[in-house]
Amino acid sequence: MANDNVVYPGQIIGVIGESNSNLSLISTAKKMGFKVAIFSSNEDPTMIHVSDYQYMGDYDDKAALKMFAERCDVVMYNDDQIGSDIINYLADYTRIPQKTELLDINQDRLIERSFFETLNMNMVPYSTIIELEDIYQAINSIGYPAILKPIQRGLLGGRELYIEKQSDIVKASGMLDTGTYILESYVKHNIDYTVVVTRDAEGERVVFPVIEDIYHQTRLITSFTPTKIESSMEQEMKRIANEIANNLDYVGTFEVSFFVSDNGSIYVNKIAPNVGIAGFVFEYSLSIDQIEQHLRAVAGLPLMQPINGIPTVLQTISEEDYGRIQTQWVIKDNWHFNFYGLSNGTHKIVGHILIPTESISKTLMQLEGTNIWRDVDFETKYKKMS
Repeated sequence: MANDNVVYPGQIIGVIGESNSNLSLISTAKKMGFKVAIFSSNEDPTMIHVSDYQYMGDYDDKAALKMFAERCDVVMYNDDQIGSDIINYLADYTRIPQKTELLDINQDRLIERSFFETLNMNMVPYSTIIELEDIYQAINSIGYPAILKPIQRGLLGGRELYIEKQSDIVKASGMLDTGTYILESYVKHNIDYTVVVTRDAEGERVVFPVIEDIYHQTRLITSFTPTKIESSMEQEMKRIANEIANNLDYVGTFEVSFFVSDNGSIYVNKIAPNVGIAGFVFEYSLSIDQIEQHLRAVAGLPLMQPINGIPTVLQTISEEDYGRIQTQWVIKDNWHFNFYGLSNGTHKIVGHILIPTESISKTLMQLEGTNIWRDVDFETKYKKMS
């Protein structure tokens, strides 16, 4: 007898949102036997080619959204910038197991910090900023350096202001016209981590191994797993991720990002309801990747327990890197290239490379030796891994 909460092969899974991982999500869903409908505001020929049904339109086009929802047995969003109002509208016509709670938490930094505070999680000191005078008052308790961020993620294209001294504060005057901000203390750190979690409708979850990340400014450059991390620190991050999963009404895969200060303190940074780039390392490093696990949760299937595979390094490719990797395309026999498509943005991530390896440290040295990603401090990482 069919279970109404299970999506069976041949039934239709809908995907809405713009994400670099959509192509992999659709391809995996097709491989699992599902049909896929997409709703997008952009006519991406690649997505049109791989999906079974296509709905193109603006997100305020309720007639198109209704047709899309009614065609699907279940819908998932894979975009942390999509509005909750859109998801709630779709939910009137189809099932959306992810719901909107985590989406709301992610998009509003004040709601996110209130959520962390409720769970007694360690995060950087912050203050709400409405006008310039608020910064002058808040900086006395927060101290220098600090970062001014819009409450709504994605506002101003993700622009933030690093405040190192009092004379920097005046630079915020133009930014504050766009809305409310938070001022966060900047905690010096060199280590960033991601923990990926998949949660099913019954609250059961699988916590993936910890990933270590390398950023340049706010852009993810490199991820790898397994990482050389103290067992107690790894367990604490997984405990926090589990606690977050315990307190969410969410089904599917999500990310929790952390950083560790120079004195060894763990800070939870953010949570995101999407299949992120860092988690692609599991394609080779585990027996089950984050995308198939996400689809299993949304489709009402039991989650799989991962079996360790091959240590893997992920390297992102931006448009500005694209020309420089062509030599590597020809000479690297162990680099797996994945491309999402090009855009007009000079810093947009357009693909990633997966490198299964016997030695993460040697692979990081190999990446450094290409001289493509010159702004990245690979040396600190591979010395730690050796």
